Amino acid sequence: MERPALAAALLLAAAACAPMTPEQCARANWYAEGETDALYHGTRPRFEQLARGCPLADAPGAERAYMEGWAAGYAEHQRRADRHM
Repeated sequence: MERPALAAALLLAAAACAPMTPEQCARANWYAEGETDALYHGTRPRFEQLARGCPLADAPGAERAYMEGWAAGYAEHQRRADRHM
């Protein structure tokens, strides 16, 4: 891989792990964020990482919504994985 392509790949990987901006936090659908993390990315819950530095008016509510979405996404992820066995 050429250096510019490698640099671009590393930059994209780092951006995927970055916390949200305050604007993104304010507009976030926390249920959908959790569902996407589990279903498509297969990651463990990462609410704290995403919400780091977010001025959330209802942090417990946002975390609850994220975890409900994550649980639903993980269940679907497992269902799809079982179907391919």
